[in-house]
Amino acid sequence: MSDGFGWIAEAGGGGGMQLVAVRGVDVEQLAVMLGAEPGTVMDAATCNAVVAAAGGTTRLPDLARLGSHGGWAYAFETGGGLFRTDRGHLNHLWEGRTSVRVSDTGMDPPLVTAVVDGAWDWQYCEGSVHERARADHPLTARMTAEIGLGSAVPDPDFPDDPDECSLFVPDMADVYRLFGAYYGLSLPRRAIGQPFHTDTALHGAFTARRTLPDGQPHPAYATIPRPRTGS
Repeated sequence: MSDGFGWIAEAGGGGGMQLVAVRGVDVEQLAVMLGAEPGTVMDAATCNAVVAAAGGTTRLPDLARLGSHGGWAYAFETGGGLFRTDRGHLNHLWEGRTSVRVSDTGMDPPLVTAVVDGAWDWQYCEGSVHERARADHPLTARMTAEIGLGSAVPDPDFPDDPDECSLFVPDMADVYRLFGAYYGLSLPRRAIGQPFHTDTALHGAFTARRTLPDGQPHPAYATIPRPRTGS
């Protein structure tokens, strides 16, 4: 039995975290969709050894830890994944897919986005739903009813002045819980462990190219152990 994915509210990667999940693909496909070289997905033991040898994930900014559950493949990316700007050539691989993305820089409130069958469907940021989402969206209605989305918090010094009210921001764990329930995404915490540590059963992949066009190793990775190809 899974506990949804509300638990990631307190399991971030320290320097930022991005969760990407895609319905109907496997781990290898998702890795390539994120930019990994085909055939370079590491098994969990190999990836854990690489992370340990590198002294953690801070020197591995393009590392993704990947798994699958309930018809979804998912990837946890370290802070570097939030700021990647080199994935435009992969857009065609995402066409027609249903996907969700949670981007948490560790500084700003998380950004939560859903795409259904290739079309943008819903987004949440800084305590409110993006204006592009239709007004009668069922997820917005459920969050409004169950966790107080959109409600106001009066200023105790001016309780009768609506101009002094502030926006109530629900707990992110509740947002993730209802978001996952609506889109059918559930991630088993016990199987994932700590996604950015060395005690996880998740596969691993480097999502930026580790070799130059001439086949030589990229100098940025000269002192980082190169993974073997694994299943």
